[in-house]
Amino acid sequence: MLMKKGIICVASVCFCLLTLCATQLYAQAAKIGVFEVQKVMRESKTFEGYRQDLLKQIEAKRKPLRDREESAKATEEKLRKEGEKLPVNERRALEERLANDARDIRRLREDFEIEVRKLDTQLAQKALGMISGVVKNIGEREGYTVIFEKSAAGVAYFKDTVDITGKIIQQIK
Repeated sequence: MLMKKGIICVASVCFCLLTLCATQLYAQAAKIGVFEVQKVMRESKTFEGYRQDLLKQIEAKRKPLRDREESAKATEEKLRKEGEKLPVNERRALEERLANDARDIRRLREDFEIEVRKLDTQLAQKALGMISGVVKNIGEREGYTVIFEKSAAGVAYFKDTVDITGKIIQQIK
């Protein structure tokens, strides 16, 4: 009986050692990569083009807001300079116009901010989709076991040799 327990104990220790060694060997064979999504978006010429398009769209949507603000400033200036000299009904009309402009400007600004967030989200989704495809392509082609996004994965340290950000930028350009 004691002999059986000894054999089982030795067999268990051997099994644990073999499992530990196999795990260590597998961990050493794993190919791991990391990349910085912000760096890819900052340095890629493709994404620079997307940013320029986004800025053009934002400028086009900002124009009505600026026009309305300039109109309100002109009304405010007229009221400030000539308000005392104007007839009461004309002055009230200008004050109402200024109040309406302020309300309209507030609405236009809110609509503008919503639209900018929407455009920004669309750009981010498009960019992340493209980056994801490139990362998958590199991972499959070069035999990576796992690829982490540096900041999202909480990577505190990595060797520069596992950083594939440059490869991703190169493929996106």
